[in-house]
Amino acid sequence: VSTQSTGTEMVFKWPSEWKDSDAMSYFISDFASSSVRPSRKLNFWSGLICAVCQYRKTPFVTVPELKRCLAWRGVPPLCLEGVLEDMHSKRTVMCEEKLTESWSKWGLGLLVSPVTSMWRKIIPDTSERKFVILSVLEGCRSRIIEGVQQGEDLILTYQEWVDHALIHLHPNSLDNFNKYLYFTRDIEMFGDPVSVVKVRRADEKAVSQMTQVDVAIGKAKATRDSLCCQIKQLNNKVNELLAAVKKASNKNEALSHLRRKRLYERSLSKWEGALNNTESLLLQLQETQHNKTVLSTLKVGAEALKQNQVSLTEVDDIMDQLEEYKSYEEDLHGALTSQDTGADGDVTLTEELAELLADNSEPPTKKLSLDNDNTLSSEELAELQIIEQEFSKAPAPPQEVPR
Repeated sequence: VSTQSTGTEMVFKWPSEWKDSDAMSYFISDFASSSVRPSRKLNFWSGLICAVCQYRKTPFVTVPELKRCLAWRGVPPLCLEGVLEDMHSKRTVMCEEKLTESWSKWGLGLLVSPVTSMWRKIIPDTSERKFVILSVLEGCRSRIIEGVQQGEDLILTYQEWVDHALIHLHPNSLDNFNKYLYFTRDIEMFGDPVSVVKVRRADEKAVSQMTQVDVAIGKAKATRDSLCCQIKQLNNKVNELLAAVKKASNKNEALSHLRRKRLYERSLSKWEGALNNTESLLLQLQETQHNKTVLSTLKVGAEALKQNQVSLTEVDDIMDQLEEYKSYEEDLHGALTSQDTGADGDVTLTEELAELLADNSEPPTKKLSLDNDNTLSSEELAELQIIEQEFSKAPAPPQEVPR
């Protein structure tokens, strides 16, 4: 079930089963037993009821209206009351007169009494009762309230409220819808008849109480709108008389139209002056309201700063603790990186060197002492010459002949 937009109109699109004769013969039939109700049939009609009410922009509906809207080939669904009873047990539909009662009281009644007896007790004659489809009601509520909250002004004249609400709501449902929003504290109304409507802010769970400034703003807006309408009518009248002067057949007729034109122009000048004064007053009232909001915010901020204020003594104590911890860290780091260079360390290193020399398997080689003089004696020189002569007399080694 859905709706399709064609230009500025919304066209209701029926489900695919609506064209199936066999399927619809099953769906429009009554339940075989009140205790056995197929979920397929219940889901089909409950979804269709919600879609039709959403398309009609009204969460309030009666059984005769539903039978007329949901008739298939002129035959209304015979199981409609059973479907409404099931929706009531699932808390998706309720009676209009129970709408503004306590939700806890309504839910307690469902738990204490059986569903069927509760349904018959609350709805003895369904043909004369008006029901509320809660999902459609909540959808209208969110769209209308959020639409106003997106604007800058939450104080509306009743006519402004009506013009905005009727975008998403049927005119016949407006009164009941206003009662519901007043009960849920989404709006506050003033006057009898209602002249001013105040909508809750987005960050509020409930609308604040209407003040004298709010009422004055609403009345100033209503006066401004009335003056604008009056000025528009006077302008139209002046233009009509000016056109009549140009079309006059004689001088006397033209003078008569001119006299009337001047009268309307004088009245128009007075109304325009009154409009300027009203708009000036409205701006002052709105500025007063904004100043009050700013003052309230500043007061809350000052209280928060006062509660979170830190004393200078506490800051000094914290800084002293940080300095002590820093000194402790430096001492600890110095202790961990220091080296032991005492006598005990030298003895240990000497013993380790002796062990390494003892484990070496190569015979020690005789080394020349560098402490003596490097010059040779005469005897050593004579011995060295003899050795050189013996090496010179020795035969040369055979050379290999290349092949």
